[in-house]
Amino acid sequence: MQTSGNFAALADGWRDATVLVVGDALLDGWLCGTPTRLSREAPVPVIALDTTREVCGGAANTAANFAALGARTTLIGAVGDDDAGARLRTCVWDSGVTDRLVTAVGRRTVTKRRVVADEYVLVRFDDGDTGPLSPVATETLARRLDEALRADPRPDAVVVCDHRIGALGREVRALLAARRLDIPLLAVDAHDLAPWAAVGPDLVTPNRHEASRVLGREPGRAVKGSAAEFDRERDRGQLLRRTGAAVVAVTLDAEGSVVMSLDGETVGIAAPPARVAHAAGAGGAYLAGFVLARLAGAGLAEAADVAQRCASMAIRGVGTAVVPENMGVLQREIA
Repeated sequence: MQTSGNFAALADGWRDATVLVVGDALLDGWLCGTPTRLSREAPVPVIALDTTREVCGGAANTAANFAALGARTTLIGAVGDDDAGARLRTCVWDSGVTDRLVTAVGRRTVTKRRVVADEYVLVRFDDGDTGPLSPVATETLARRLDEALRADPRPDAVVVCDHRIGALGREVRALLAARRLDIPLLAVDAHDLAPWAAVGPDLVTPNRHEASRVLGREPGRAVKGSAAEFDRERDRGQLLRRTGAAVVAVTLDAEGSVVMSLDGETVGIAAPPARVAHAAGAGGAYLAGFVLARLAGAGLAEAADVAQRCASMAIRGVGTAVVPENMGVLQREIA
């Protein structure tokens, strides 16, 4: 496989591809500093705050990765009518993504804030409403999705990000199922893939725990992460059948990924050597690289390699993972 040599051609092939991301958008916050001493109030470090950043999280992070790789990207989801929602919209605009977010009146935008000391995450605070959207917000979101699916030009790919925080319900699944033949490439990243099987995605990207859930394994017996674990016909067949997908790419963090397809191909991709820091959201970079490479005509193994390298690039440093926007930098790193 000569991915490094082909990357420039692939990037030219997917440039200006139109991608529609629909799903659970959230706001990621990072408070980074240096530990100075132990507190006298409790046995915890006192952190001298150096930087505070807020960035796209969840589906918004996935959309930001597509935009950074050169795709024309639109995001459909929901935010609350609060300050966090306004700040998330600003992050979406700054990332170059077209904002088609719905403002849900009376809803608190989901936020995840992490406190980091010397590149180690000490604690994460989660806030916001994670229940189903109101009927009005649900109807508005479905209407915007239908309009986007009918737009000219129509999207080259639709990417679903279901983090189980309320934006995606039966209405969205029914709409995508009804319009499925009009979607050239449908990818799903979901904590629970079972509800999406009936839609028939082209690609799903579960992590090891999500794959274990699909296989009916206990959380403590998570997929170990070697290609051999998925080389058996039983596991391969169950993953493909239960997800309803043509391709299943199981991401295994620093161990790489295992990719299986209906045509019988199983590919194990090792993660390139890299200093992996405490980043979040590498799945968005992986998914963006995989989808765009496929749109550019890459085969399964080559697309998986591009995806893995994009993910490894994105997680260098502390923060929410986004691939470099400078394609020249990214090409040199992949080479």
